[in-house]
Amino acid sequence: AYSGEKMTAGKSKDGRTIDHIIPLDNNGEHEIWNLVPMLKSYNSSKGTKNMLEWYLQQEYFDIDRLTKIYEWRIYAYWKWNEI
Repeated sequence: AYSGEKMTAGKSKDGRTIDHIIPLDNNGEHEIWNLVPMLKSYNSSKGTKNMLEWYLQQEYFDIDRLTKIYEWRIYAYWKWNEI
C-alpha cells in the first residue's frame, strides 16, 4: 500500500505482511479498516511510529497512495462496521 510495489503470489511470503495503519501499541484496532498489505522490511522500519510522520519520510512516499490508504480506511470502516 505504501510503496506501490506489487505483492504477487510469486513473491516469498517472508517478504509480505499486513500493517496496522494505527499500530496496536498506539490504540489501533485489529480490524480490516486498519490493515493494509506491506513489505515486511518496510513494516519493520515503521514499527509503532505514526503512519503519516513515518510515510512522509520515505523515499517512496506518494500523495496518491496516501490518499488511497485514507479512502480505504473510510470505505472499509463503513462497509464492515454496519450494524
